[in-house]
Amino acid sequence: MADDEQPIWVPYMRLAVGLALSAGFGFGGFLFAAGALGLPIGAWWAATAQAHGHIQLFGWVGLPVCGIGWHFLPRLRGAPHADPHRAMLALGLLALGQLGRVLAQPALAAGIATAATWRLMLLGSGALELAGATIVLAAVARLPRQGPALATREGFRAIWPLVLTAFSFCWLALALNLAGLVELGLSGATLVAAPLDRATIDLTLYGFLLPMAVAMSARLSPLYFRTPPVDPRALRAGLALTGTGLALRLGGDSGHHVTVAGFGRLLQAGGLVLFVLALGIFARRRPSPRAVRRLATDPAHLHTLTAYAWFLLGTALVGWQGLALLAPGLPAPPDGERHAFGAGYLTLLILGIGVRRLPGFARRPIRHEGFCWATLALANGAALLRVGFPLLPGGALAPLASAALASAGLCGMAAVGLFAFNLAGNTRRTTVAGE
Repeated sequence: MADDEQPIWVPYMRLAVGLALSAGFGFGGFLFAAGALGLPIGAWWAATAQAHGHIQLFGWVGLPVCGIGWHFLPRLRGAPHADPHRAMLALGLLALGQLGRVLAQPALAAGIATAATWRLMLLGSGALELAGATIVLAAVARLPRQGPALATREGFRAIWPLVLTAFSFCWLALALNLAGLVELGLSGATLVAAPLDRATIDLTLYGFLLPMAVAMSARLSPLYFRTPPVDPRALRAGLALTGTGLALRLGGDSGHHVTVAGFGRLLQAGGLVLFVLALGIFARRRPSPRAVRRLATDPAHLHTLTAYAWFLLGTALVGWQGLALLAPGLPAPPDGERHAFGAGYLTLLILGIGVRRLPGFARRPIRHEGFCWATLALANGAALLRVGFPLLPGGALAPLASAALASAGLCGMAAVGLFAFNLAGNTRRTTVAGE
């Protein structure tokens, strides 16, 4: 790649940041601020919330995963670099689909212009996203047939089952998303039916995003944070448990089989714990004579540690939910499972690994390490407000709920904005955070 050539991941990351600052954390903060400000809450609120959730998963988190995958996976495989034209075509389709979704669904619910126009745009948005995901999945599926013999690429072989599973589930989730939008159009509703929306979210979060994040951690954490070498067999076992649990969870939820759904969640929780054990995120760090600083003073490392603390909280909530379904006398856990993984784990992992790895991809250093400490505080604050506040007893705290949840959106926007500003680089500096 020429020095002046833009890496493939850059436009993916730019779009992800733009979506996070607007329809992602921005919409999330506005939705809760609307209640605190006494604005009328109508059909537009639920439609905007549904579009916001879709953008957070497929836009803010999904786009960086796809963009970095185009850049990182061929290099790990030892294969030719990804075709930039194909990568940009996929990005264009995904971008148009996501922008269509975030514009059309709230406008349809608010009654702006003709409903037929917005319904057609929603249907098109689902088709465009699925087409973009098809291009990405096809490129990923070709990787084993490219480059040198697989036996010589141990790093790639270790994470390949997670990578293929992740992008396959991404395609499946977007196919289900399109089915939900078709049903929305035929029924005259403004929301994707709740069972289809829940299944799409679960497939995306547990089938696509978490396995891919674990795969990236398995490759990068031993290199940058001196975690123990990862045993591929433990990763495969965790994948088998979480995949089986997810299938049982989806089947139980859709068929209203409480025992199946509860057992599926327990299997999921077991698989997620196995992922953490396999990665050794909280294990003793390997000594390194080349280390120039303590990991305790490295903000990128602390992003990752706190990310996996949120991962464990989300896992505990999944397990608690499973136990509550199997033991009706046990109180159900508070809402927070998805946001522990999304606003906590995945966001902090993007900010931490991103600030460590992406400057090397771009051959340009970050602006200043101080911004990394700010994003660490802001992102954890956003997750704490969004997940932690609902865990507290209600009563006297209830009037503060909307303000706290709106503040979570503002903290998230600030963290993402600072991350993007820091990542833009400063030609006068010559080091990357933590190095």
